[in-house]
Amino acid sequence: DDLVERVSLAKAQGQMPDDPRRPDPRHNDPWIGPNMHAVNQHVIKPVTAAAGGMSWALMRHPEGAPIDFFCTHAWHEGLFE
Repeated sequence: DDLVERVSLAKAQGQMPDDPRRPDPRHNDPWIGPNMHAVNQHVIKPVTAAAGGMSWALMRHPEGAPIDFFCTHAWHEGLFE
């Protein structure tokens, strides 16, 4: 997935620091990874802003995409889980 690849690259390049205001003990765990607060701050916001300011979903699928269901998870969970 593009998001996982971008986050992995950002971590490898030192561009994904843990947030000292809400430290995450699993931030550097290779199986769990940074939580969505960090992913949003350091990857999603800068990438979508540079692409014109739309959501990640519209950036990836400008024509839209049909869905059958929507699921989400807690923002404190790691991206790689």
